Amino acid sequence: MPQSIEQISPAKINLYLEVKSKRKDNFHNIESFITFVEYGDLITISKSDSLKLKITGDFAKELSESDNIIVKAVKGLEKLYNRNFDVSIDLCKKLPISSGMGGGSSNAATVVRCIHKLFNIKEKKNLDDFLISIGADVPFCFHGKSAIVTGLGDKLNYIEHDFEKFCVLLINPLKEVSTKRIFEKLNLQHRSLVEANIDIKKISLDFIKKKSNHLENSAIEELEIIKKILDFTKNQTNNLLVRMTGSGATCFAIYRNIEDLRVAENRIKSQFKKCWLQDTNFINSINDINLV
Repeated sequence: MPQSIEQISPAKINLYLEVKSKRKDNFHNIESFITFVEYGDLITISKSDSLKLKITGDFAKELSESDNIIVKAVKGLEKLYNRNFDVSIDLCKKLPISSGMGGGSSNAATVVRCIHKLFNIKEKKNLDDFLISIGADVPFCFHGKSAIVTGLGDKLNYIEHDFEKFCVLLINPLKEVSTKRIFEKLNLQHRSLVEANIDIKKISLDFIKKKSNHLENSAIEELEIIKKILDFTKNQTNNLLVRMTGSGATCFAIYRNIEDLRVAENRIKSQFKKCWLQDTNFINSINDINLV
């Protein structure tokens, strides 16, 4: 068994996100195509004499080391398996906070996955129920494969074929939006039911373009700069698709090649000098990540 593991905790991207209905428990049923990009936070975890969490990186100061989803995940896992997991965890936080890229969920999922490897845990009884109790995106992040996600985020229909290879530019205004408020502002009138029998083998960019992110308008009401970023990027760059991911405020733009992305990146930097930008690419599985 390894004594220490280092892994990228990748950002997730909702290529589309449709909110289908509000449940009696006040949560929402969704339909979303979610995938990963080859960029994210860096987590190093090793066996220790007690549970320790240290956070560094560009966005470390915005997070608590004691009240953190990682600590919640480890303690919950101890309760689930009725044993202690004394580990030292170093989180290098590279993703903006509350950005719609599932950073916290990916962190929790990555740590849970690493603990299973460190302690050679084979039994995974009730694990999916535990993961969804941490957060709606955690099961998806744990299993680490592109999927059509429905229900609360717990029903995963995996994309088995490789999604098209595109360059991706992430743009975040470095201003947070509240996921809770975004959902509260959502108008659910005339919502359609979850599409039946989506042919996973035919998922393509054309299919995605016909969909949308139902949370965009609510997010724009909260943070006007999201609309400015979306409009400028759509109209001033040679993109294939521009959209907001999750509940925002991160927007993403897809490009056919790195040359178009670089031109777009320079234009966006000139227009939005205080924004965070990161170029990357889609990956279909966390196993495709190159750790450098």
